[in-house]
Amino acid sequence: MKVLGINGSPRKDGNTAIIIRTIFKELTKEGIDTELIQLSDITIKGCIACRGCAANKKQCVITDDDFNDCFAKMLEADGIILGSPVYSADVTSQIKALIDRAAIISSANKGLFKHKKLVLQ
Repeated sequence: MKVLGINGSPRKDGNTAIIIRTIFKELTKEGIDTELIQLSDITIKGCIACRGCAANKKQCVITDDDFNDCFAKMLEADGIILGSPVYSADVTSQIKALIDRAAIISSANKGLFKHKKLVLQ
């Protein structure tokens, strides 16, 4: 079993990363593999609603950023933890872009994440 944690904070290794790593410690005790992606280290552009993913199956047609690599890891994971600080009464723009693009691809491809359990922090 593998759980992917995604730190949506623009601050690398800040409070959100600390919380995700604290959860990871408990998961590791149970023999669960973990991986942390920090969105501060990668670039994910916003969705342009082109619907190209409907034909492209499991990938976004925008290829000049890191979304497709991150999304592939999301699909492989048995569980996903999304962590974000609250900015202006919402998640950060970095994680919002990830959620928007992942949701559009999942919707266009008949719910790729139906078997996933999401924990929002």
